Amino acid sequence: MFSSAWDKHSHKVCITNRSQPWWDDECTKSLGQYKLEKSHGNWLLFWRAVKAAKHKFFDLWIDEIASSNKCPWDLMEWVKQRKLPACEAIQYNGQPCHQMSKLLDVLHNTYNSASGREVDLSVLDPLSTLQERDWPPFSALELTDALSSCSSRSSPGPDHITWVHLKAVLENKKSVQLLVTLADACIRVGHWPKHFKDSISVIIQPT
Repeated sequence: MFSSAWDKHSHKVCITNRSQPWWDDECTKSLGQYKLEKSHGNWLLFWRAVKAAKHKFFDLWIDEIASSNKCPWDLMEWVKQRKLPACEAIQYNGQPCHQMSKLLDVLHNTYNSASGREVDLSVLDPLSTLQERDWPPFSALELTDALSSCSSRSSPGPDHITWVHLKAVLENKKSVQLLVTLADACIRVGHWPKHFKDSISVIIQPT
């Protein structure tokens, strides 16, 4: 069995200084013909054979990566040295901030610059008040569509429940109805549980 599999899938390879994975028999044949006659026409035939072999080889490779393993990053060169992004100091009022105390002052003055100011709500008087409408209840389709776009590889939150667990739970129709009822209750009473507000952020250091 091993012998028959070897004979079926193996082929003889002649290693030369022009050996490439895309090199095929047509390239060898056209190159030999050019070496015999050394004519410009044979050189064009050899160049066209090489171009066709490259297109055939790389088209199959791209198709395999795109449809089989779905890893498009295999087509990129990750071994090259990446350039570091250009960095400059944070400036506030024309002065660079090199100390933590100055950065805290900049943060405070930027986000709390409007604190203490009176708000003039009279600008809203010309606007007419719209009729209050009821919130439409959630549907099971909305829940499943929103969950289907969530990555199954994301890090778990404080409750250690990942999207994989929720997707497994939602395979039960009764569980789907319970979650939809819970979401409708949150909107109806105007309360969002603390468990839904907490999250964990993971910072991945670039290499």
